Amino acid sequence: MPLDSSPYLTRLIERFGPPGDQLAHQAIAALDSATASDLSTLKAQFSLGWAYLALNKIISFDALGQLQSDFADRAVDLALRDAWHAEKLTGDPDGVFILGLGKLGGHDLNFSSDIDLIAYYDPDRVQVPRARGQAYVLDRVMKRLTKTLMPPHDPDFVYRVDWRLRPEASVTGLALSTVQASDFYFFRALPWHRLALLKARIIAGDQQVGQEFLDHLTPFIWRQNLDFRALDELAALKSRINLEHPRLKQERSQVRPILDEPLGFNVKLGAGGIREIEFIANAQQLIWGGKHYPLRTTNTLHALQALCKEGHLDADIVDRLSEAYRDHRRLENALQMLQNGHDHVMPLTVENWDALASLMAVPTAQLMSVTTAHRRLVHERFTATFAQDRPVERLESKTNTELSLFSDTVRGTVQDWLSGFRRHGIRASRSARLEPLGAALVARAAQAQNPDQAVGRIEEFLRKLSQSDQYLSLLATHPGLLDALIDPLLYSPHMSVLLEQSPHLIDTFLDPSPPNATFVLAEEDYETRLERLRRFVNEGLFQHYHGFLSGVQDWRGLAAGLTSLAETAIETSLTIARHDLGVDELPICVLGLGKLGQSLMAPQSDLDLVFLFEDGVDRDLASKAVRRLRTIMTTPLREGIAYELDMRLRPSGRSGPPAVTLSAFRRHHEQSARNWEHIALVPARIVAGDPDLGDDIRQVLNTTLSRPRDRDQLLADAHSMWNRIRDERIRSVPTDRFDTKLRDGGLMMADYWGAVGRLLGGPELIEAREAWTAILYWERLLGLTGAPLESMPDRYAPLLPVGLQDRQEQLQDQVRAAFESYGDAPENTSMDPIRWT
Repeated sequence: MPLDSSPYLTRLIERFGPPGDQLAHQAIAALDSATASDLSTLKAQFSLGWAYLALNKIISFDALGQLQSDFADRAVDLALRDAWHAEKLTGDPDGVFILGLGKLGGHDLNFSSDIDLIAYYDPDRVQVPRARGQAYVLDRVMKRLTKTLMPPHDPDFVYRVDWRLRPEASVTGLALSTVQASDFYFFRALPWHRLALLKARIIAGDQQVGQEFLDHLTPFIWRQNLDFRALDELAALKSRINLEHPRLKQERSQVRPILDEPLGFNVKLGAGGIREIEFIANAQQLIWGGKHYPLRTTNTLHALQALCKEGHLDADIVDRLSEAYRDHRRLENALQMLQNGHDHVMPLTVENWDALASLMAVPTAQLMSVTTAHRRLVHERFTATFAQDRPVERLESKTNTELSLFSDTVRGTVQDWLSGFRRHGIRASRSARLEPLGAALVARAAQAQNPDQAVGRIEEFLRKLSQSDQYLSLLATHPGLLDALIDPLLYSPHMSVLLEQSPHLIDTFLDPSPPNATFVLAEEDYETRLERLRRFVNEGLFQHYHGFLSGVQDWRGLAAGLTSLAETAIETSLTIARHDLGVDELPICVLGLGKLGQSLMAPQSDLDLVFLFEDGVDRDLASKAVRRLRTIMTTPLREGIAYELDMRLRPSGRSGPPAVTLSAFRRHHEQSARNWEHIALVPARIVAGDPDLGDDIRQVLNTTLSRPRDRDQLLADAHSMWNRIRDERIRSVPTDRFDTKLRDGGLMMADYWGAVGRLLGGPELIEAREAWTAILYWERLLGLTGAPLESMPDRYAPLLPVGLQDRQEQLQDQVRAAFESYGDAPENTSMDPIRWT
């Protein structure tokens, strides 16, 4: 059998007899009743049974890793409890927990792995008095645990234990308080500390306290903004390993990193080895895992599969990397099975490969050939992922000509950009890599209608960034993002505000998946959800605006996108409110009016909403839910608000309860409503909430709006209300200027008299309303309200209708004609409740 090729496994067979399929499982089960003194014997039995399963391929690769981790977890927990009691501590080690990192954390241990551990304790919950010295006592506990697992000078060790991944390992004891650790991770940690925690999981001790601590570290491990510096940091870490690690001496002496034969290949750390596959997965996890929860896995193969499903790695690449990883790990395990050594360096001669090949039951030549092929594939992919000199697109260099376009006032700023942004605190060692970005920004500014103003706007934005180094590195690495950044800064005040609130918005142009509201609800913390709701809305707004300005979608596509975004935000806010109130359901329905009701949400539109609930629902609960929703959507936070809400059109008006029952809504509109309320109600539709209640509301709306009424009263009331609106808001604007909404004959007038037409069977002005809406989108996005038509930037002018001034005049005349078709306003109007006929 293959086990006979290993001297170590042969000794175990002589000791325990031939292994069977259940030996490894039996060793794990025996831990339940074992003492610490039994661990070394049980580990030897487990190793023999595990090797039998692995070499004969009886269970899957994943199952083998899970078995190793199960034994290790239970062994460490047993050793912890033994050490706890040996230090005369009573009860269980509450408040104390141990994290497993590396392959232990990833359920992926080798045959003879070290186990990487970090021990923490909560000083308020650990059962050790502060006066006794918590850190001192728990350091003694961990030292006892270490001796149990790794007795000095004893070949029958359980595990080699490595504590060096803990914070400030050279100056701290083996156990740290969670308070001390939190301060370190958030304020003093290095990139490799974050990488280490990527695979952390609780393997022993107090699971609840441990999970609370890991949850607390989530913002440190999983950044919500895309952090492409992780690529540089991991590449630098790998370069340091390559240059300094003593076990890579043989590889460093080679002319080429990968020769035709893998002699002396360090399967763990060498070029094309296991660590490079792990770094490929880890880098993508660090970049994307903040928003893509499926990437938050500690297992390397699972991470690769998740990266494929999330669209970050091609399926073919993932399959090939996964195959290479499994084969490398099998090779590593076989090497360690020979003598139970912590070995990773392959034999230096072909002859010495024969023992490995025999143990794995594979021909030597085939084993070496496959290993070399895997190495080349892995190293090629690793190099592509971590290329230190990733190309940056340059516009054609016309630097001298471009500089002449700028005044002396901004030329210093331009020179700084061309020199690598030293004024922004960029180190000299990094500034050279940013020079191409500076040249690209100068070229973009030079093409603007006002180059000096363009430089000023870009520079102002960059100076407001809290981490300009990271942001500039992102732009330099992905020059395509400049389109998403520069045009909004130069031409769109509204988008500039969004960028200042949420600079991370351009991250979304690198993410293959669109903004998703599930991200908002993925965390249970109330404040985190509110922050994420704003992030979701801002990202959605920015992407839709960018698509419109770049010509990817027309105004109808923008309207549909903005409307859908608002509806999702309302529905998500209802869910947050429901969870915060601790109820299983909220039988509330949301009625959208105005632009939301028309499905024509525009930039900077607020939400006109009416909240309705079923008659049998607790009124206080319904009112609390609506007030909570208002808070959720309108409280100013770091990234602004989600939406402004306007709830004045509810039956009870500004001073009444925020939500009304369906029966009260029906009764009001049958008995008490005024005609102007029904004019506002014409575009109303259900936008969120309970679908069954929504069906009842639609029936009320259809019945109410189609019911015959006194035509003269309606017309008189419509004129009366319009006179008030006209006096307060409508203005006379020349047709050679932008002022779409509030001009005489503009969008507000078209919406109002179109709704009157719907009730009277008159003109609904659909064409005029849509045409004005299309112009409104440009006007608001480019900040042109009140500006002359010729101020439209040249780059966008071709996207507007030819002869815009004539078109505006036509639309005004069309709306005015519809208005005049209703005759003069009556002199006296009472605004009494509606008279039905």
